[in-house]
Amino acid sequence: MFEAHKLMASGYKTVLQALKMAYPAFDLNDPNITDSHNRMARALLEMCSGLGATNGDTVNATFPSEKYNEVILLKDIDFTSLCAHHFIPFTGVAHVAYLPDVTQQDGRVVGLSKLARIVDVHAQRPQLQERMCYSIMEALKSELRPAGVMVVVQAAHGCLTCRGARKANAIMLTSALDGKFKEDPKLRQEFLALIHP
Repeated sequence: MFEAHKLMASGYKTVLQALKMAYPAFDLNDPNITDSHNRMARALLEMCSGLGATNGDTVNATFPSEKYNEVILLKDIDFTSLCAHHFIPFTGVAHVAYLPDVTQQDGRVVGLSKLARIVDVHAQRPQLQERMCYSIMEALKSELRPAGVMVVVQAAHGCLTCRGARKANAIMLTSALDGKFKEDPKLRQEFLALIHP
C-alpha cells in the first residue's frame, strides 16, 4: 500500500501544480496546501477500500432463521461513495431488506451490523449508484440465499450538486429487487411503507 500511496501523492502533487498553472493566484506554499497531496492520496485510498474486500469479509457469520418468514429491514444506512465518472463523492442512505427462505433447511439470517457493513464495503469504491445498489442486492442473495431481497439507495451526487448543473437539492433514487419482492407487489408496498411511513 505504501508504493500505491507514494505514486498517488506524486500524481496529486502534479495536479496541484497544474492548478497553479491554470490559476496563478493559487498558493502552493500556503501551509494548508503544502501536504495536501499526501492527504488527498490517503483519502482516496480510504474511499476505495471496498475494492480490497469480499462479501465473506462482511458476512462471516449467519444464523438459522428460526422459521421467521417476514421482512427484515435495516433502513437509513448512511454511506459515502465515489462517482466513477468524476471521482467526486456521492452520499446518501441505503435501505436493505430481505425475506428469509424458511422452505430451505439452511434458511439464514444475518446480524444487523453485517447489513450495514455490506453497504459500506460496496460503497467504498469508484462506481455508479446503480451498480452499487445492484451489487448490495447480489451480495445478500449470494450470502443468505433468501426468498427475496430489496435495496433502495437515495443519494446526492457531488458531480451534480457542486459542478455542472449545480442542483443542490437533487436526490437520485435507485432500486434493485429479486425473488418475492420482484414477484409480489404487496411485499414491495410493505417495504416502501416501512422506509417512508
